[in-house]
Amino acid sequence: MDSSGASQVISALELIYEPKSTNEQRLEAQKFLDQVKLQDESPYWGYDIAINNQDNHILKYFGLNMINDSIQHKWISYDDAKKNTVRQWIIELNLKISDKDPRYIKEKLAFLWVEVAKRVWGEVLKDNTPSSDDFINSWVDMDSSLNELWNIGNSSRELTLIIFRILFEDVFLLDDLIVLKRMTIIQPLCVMIVCPMDVFSKRYKFNENWKLFKFNENGWFSVWANELYNTLDMMQNTNHVLNDNYNDQNANYVIRLLETLKTCLNWPLSDVIIRTNILDILLKCFLSNIPKAQSTALDAIHILLTRPYNNEEHHQEIINKLFSNMDLLSQLYDNLQFNTSVDGVDDVKYPILKKYVDMISCLYSCIFKLNNSEELIDRYLKLVMKATRNDSLIVSGLTLDLWCACLRNDDCLPLLENGLIPELLSFSAGALIYYEQIDGHISKEYVDIDFQSTSEFQSFCSTYRKRIRDIIRLISCVKVDFTNDWLNNRLNEYFSSPPGQLVLNSTFLDTKSEPYLGALSQLMIIECFINGCIRWKIWYPNGEDYDEKLDDILGKLQVLSNQLIALNIRVPLLLKKQIQNFALFLTMLKDNVIFTLLEKIIISATMDYPNVDLEERNDEADAVRDLRYACGIEINRMALLMPESLKSIFPELENVIAKIMPNLSYHEKISFKSFLLTIILKSSLDNKEERFSAIVDPELLAWSDKSTVMGLSDLPWFMERLGIVKISEYFQKRGIKEDSDLLTIPIDDEGKQLKQELTKHWQTLFPVRATRMFIHYSMQNIKKEEDFRLIQELWRPRIVPILPYIMRLLYQLQSYHDPANWKELPNVVQKFVEYSTVERFWEAGTSNKSKDEFIDEHLKAMQTLRDFADSVGHIVRYTREYVLLVISGISFLGSVFYDDVNAPNLLIDSIAIYNPQSNEISPGVSTHGWKHILNVAIRPILRNCPDSSAPGFMKAFLPKFFGTLDVLITEKWSTHMHADMEVVSSVDEDEITDEIMEENLLRQFTSVTVRILIDCVGQGGTNTSSSKSKFSQHQLKMRKIIFEDVSILAPFLKLLNHLMSVKDGKCSFNSILIMKVCLSEVLINNGHVDEFFTHEVMKNLLLNILCNSAYKDSFSEALYIFTVLFLTLIKEYDSTRIFLIGISNGYNISNLYEQLRNVDNYKGQRSLMIEYIEWVKNSLNINEDEGTDRVAEERRRKEKREATLQKANDRLVNKNKESGDILDDPNTEDAAFGTLFQ
Repeated sequence: MDSSGASQVISALELIYEPKSTNEQRLEAQKFLDQVKLQDESPYWGYDIAINNQDNHILKYFGLNMINDSIQHKWISYDDAKKNTVRQWIIELNLKISDKDPRYIKEKLAFLWVEVAKRVWGEVLKDNTPSSDDFINSWVDMDSSLNELWNIGNSSRELTLIIFRILFEDVFLLDDLIVLKRMTIIQPLCVMIVCPMDVFSKRYKFNENWKLFKFNENGWFSVWANELYNTLDMMQNTNHVLNDNYNDQNANYVIRLLETLKTCLNWPLSDVIIRTNILDILLKCFLSNIPKAQSTALDAIHILLTRPYNNEEHHQEIINKLFSNMDLLSQLYDNLQFNTSVDGVDDVKYPILKKYVDMISCLYSCIFKLNNSEELIDRYLKLVMKATRNDSLIVSGLTLDLWCACLRNDDCLPLLENGLIPELLSFSAGALIYYEQIDGHISKEYVDIDFQSTSEFQSFCSTYRKRIRDIIRLISCVKVDFTNDWLNNRLNEYFSSPPGQLVLNSTFLDTKSEPYLGALSQLMIIECFINGCIRWKIWYPNGEDYDEKLDDILGKLQVLSNQLIALNIRVPLLLKKQIQNFALFLTMLKDNVIFTLLEKIIISATMDYPNVDLEERNDEADAVRDLRYACGIEINRMALLMPESLKSIFPELENVIAKIMPNLSYHEKISFKSFLLTIILKSSLDNKEERFSAIVDPELLAWSDKSTVMGLSDLPWFMERLGIVKISEYFQKRGIKEDSDLLTIPIDDEGKQLKQELTKHWQTLFPVRATRMFIHYSMQNIKKEEDFRLIQELWRPRIVPILPYIMRLLYQLQSYHDPANWKELPNVVQKFVEYSTVERFWEAGTSNKSKDEFIDEHLKAMQTLRDFADSVGHIVRYTREYVLLVISGISFLGSVFYDDVNAPNLLIDSIAIYNPQSNEISPGVSTHGWKHILNVAIRPILRNCPDSSAPGFMKAFLPKFFGTLDVLITEKWSTHMHADMEVVSSVDEDEITDEIMEENLLRQFTSVTVRILIDCVGQGGTNTSSSKSKFSQHQLKMRKIIFEDVSILAPFLKLLNHLMSVKDGKCSFNSILIMKVCLSEVLINNGHVDEFFTHEVMKNLLLNILCNSAYKDSFSEALYIFTVLFLTLIKEYDSTRIFLIGISNGYNISNLYEQLRNVDNYKGQRSLMIEYIEWVKNSLNINEDEGTDRVAEERRRKEKREATLQKANDRLVNKNKESGDILDDPNTEDAAFGTLFQ
């Protein structure tokens, strides 16, 4: 080999790092280095540079990278001799490790060792008649070489540990393509060299050739465990007379041992875990003063507790040993404490403390496996209680689920009798506060460390309060008498205190003040107590003294209810909470209190606040409106709960409501009318149709009112009905130009008067709220088929005539956002309308302002002319949301909507307006808007379609609907498809925020789209051995409709294919699982469909997903689908074989097909497929980490690996913890609007 290449490389590197070099010289040198990588001699030059420049770490690292390049890209073309030579170079370089070599050199050397091992180690074991050369080529002495490296010195020992750590990570934690195709060999080999041979032989079948690959009979695990124990023992028994450098070396050695041991705790046979007493050694780490060792030991213990055991006795031994060391665990907790008032948060101890509390909280699942251990459990629970009282909300919050689980488990309740329940109740009552509102609270010390933004902290506080409320509720359930006495004492004490008296004597309070927050806390505790009593009825039904106890509880609740009614609370937001509590009392006390509570709610709804102008927008007016809105909800809830009780006073209620109507706003009037309507429909009142008509028809007549019809006829009339003409005239008076900054021009008295007039006008703009409310409450609590038919008969003749108007309104609302529709308007009005279409909203995690800053900015805008644009935009969006809710509500009325043959086209043409010239979807509707259109209206429409109407409706609606979604998804993702699943940055902070916000909204929109497809056809699991999935009746119906009609199937598959490759890991993964359950019923039924699978789906899977690491989470499922398509379609069509040959750059597809057919299990097929994928990837030069900047390249590679490892470790450590639905996102589920407008 020509060694001059090495010197040329060194010269080029020196030129690059020489400060006096010009940019042109550096560029030429870099081009030369890039060319060097392509030369056949590059690995030799890399070895030559690395071996002869041991002290020059820059040169050495570059040389190692040259070897790495050859392994990654040329290994497959090397013959055995060259492979063995490269391997010997790597062994030699590892054996020459020195104490001077930095960590990154050791990591790189270990990485090279593992890269070769993954490709060749044990390959001969596949062969039944191997030759001696085969053993040499399979690195039969690797274990021996590692033993040699281990025994050289401290640095080589550390290097050995790094080699094992990387090897085990790649084999057991990461989805490494090289490992996946050799999994059946390399995994057992790893187990074998770690375990004693006698343990391995009991569990695995192997021949004598396997033993040649093992050097140490006892295995490496015992070696590392003994080393860890001895090193810790030595460190703890020294008198600290040794120098700091020596102690640092030992600490570093302990950490490396733990890191390697941790990677193999989940998979070796449990006999090894028990034999080595590894748990005792890990506990010993807690007594060390090495924070990283303590942290890693905690992770390791967590893995031991949750890993599978081939012998349950071994698991029991681990649990018993851990609980018997409760004193040590308690000592560790005490050692991790720190005083924030003196030194702030200890950034070394605090992360360990959080991990520690997380670990001990998970021990709860083990307490019932202990025998005769009440004392141990008591000590354990008291330790948890100490953690619950921690000043950090994160630390405290980690324990709350444990207490909820204990209180829900009847077997656990006796364990809490020893004083824990009173202590827990007292703590929870004190913790049920709004931490985010209290300045100077000690929990705020941790906010900057635990949360990235104020909004994130606020979101966590909400979740924390939810858990605290649950604890109080559960204690109230299991200890009703005790909690009742405790609560009465607490309330008497609070309301007789100065803050309590201030609350009772005030009309308005600052919502951040101590009296307000204290009173709110008491009312929340009352709510929890009532909910606990409600749960008691479910929890205690089998008790012999049930009736007696129930009567006693009801008596206590009635006393408490009367006491609360007697409290003269006038502060609107506190009174609102009190009203909500009264509704809860009603669920238990019913007829005993219904009239008293109803009177209190009506009085509160009409309570006079003389100094408050409800036409204004300020904190006080908002609070009063909030109170009245809550009263409206609660009286309707009361009507649903006890319609028969209210029936007896229905005439009186009509008279009372008729008297207060003039004092109510339009929205409040609708709430009270809904209240009466609910009593009519849900009780046994006579003359239902007549009474129904008297309430509903006057409101619905507004749909066919002349002004409404004209306003819906075309967009200019619609805009005039919105009041834009009046606003334009006002702007002309003020001399507003198209380039005027509305945010800088204050609103005058005339403008304020106009705004008030428009606000009143907008309340009755269209009867959407009344329609939605009436339908919504009509459909609640329907239990009998005859009740449903009655509702249907009442609504059908009213819905059918107004349906075209509803759809026309939706059409105009969509059209309003299209700039092309504004061309005829004056320039200043165009600008105004453009302003009004801008969606200004705050979203946690994406907005660059805090929620308070956003609100302050909005309040300032209210004093300027921009408020007109904001208000018009708000009413447009508000009306659209209500129209969507009306459509959703109509879908629950059975065939009323679906029997209209025009309904499918009316609906799709109202939401997706196509330009007749370009056939493109009219722009303007935001991603946020589309998300709600799908989630609020379309999902219910599809799910609620009756079986009898489904074939006709779906055939007319789905083709254009799926096609529209495909256009939207493709267009909106087109600007993001080249990003590595993250947002492209821009220079300006506001632009960054806009981009982040838009992509976040796009992900939400895509998630809803995926959810719609799941609603339709279902979704597969991640178990490839299970071919059958369970489908609901709705999904079975929809699968038949979609799969049997190619006009629906074609756009469905096109959309699904695009969804699989969007740069959103969650949506891509779920889309692939959807495709998985479609194959069996769709393939080999239609030649055109099969051609689509070949040319589009297989191409997408192969070139976009399987060859792109951005889709690594979806790789296994995507590979399964590709394999099924490969075997199925090649068998039927030569055209598929020809197409794949064309995109596979010379790979022998026919041979691959035959090999796959001859393998009788998917694991073997997967190995063959991975080899094919790797070939395609290399042949297309897809190297996502490649770059000219070596440092940056290595950093990217390391960051990617660490991120993937972190996810794998998180899965390991978090095993057995509850996890939610992967698509359970409050931004995309029904909760987004399902309850917002009740």
